[in-house]
Amino acid sequence: MLVETFYVHLKFQDRSGDWSINLPFLCNKCGICCTLEDFLNAGEIQGSPESDSGVYAKFKALTVELGRLFERDEKLYEQHIAGARCPFQKGSICSIYAIRPKGCSQFPNTPFGMLSEDCKALDRFKKQKSILKRGRAVEETGYFTEDIIVPVSFSKKTI
Repeated sequence: MLVETFYVHLKFQDRSGDWSINLPFLCNKCGICCTLEDFLNAGEIQGSPESDSGVYAKFKALTVELGRLFERDEKLYEQHIAGARCPFQKGSICSIYAIRPKGCSQFPNTPFGMLSEDCKALDRFKKQKSILKRGRAVEETGYFTEDIIVPVSFSKKTI
């Protein structure tokens, strides 16, 4: 079984013919990507209010608190969500991993993922991809895995 992660499938065309490689993003669970802003942009929690009542209660309290902060001072609200850690992060680990939002599980192929800074795993992934692609005609497609590979929304050709 493949690791549950994001993969880039690189398909090359050169003198020796077509060949390809799946390059996985291997998260080192550093927690740097787990910001409040990223969590708020990651989509809905995948659980249910009935079976995950504590999580939903904490999320509701967070939204009330953030609403009050926004009403009081929009600039302070922006600074807070940009600088605060995800409320469900414990140390560097996600405490709601099994029901985390899709945007969190699909990192780094998210609106916030590739922009993350200070993530050594993401830096390594970008460098590996760049080295593999250097000077070659390549078709690039992104995939996620759970139990099977599921194509995602991007595909691009570069030379």
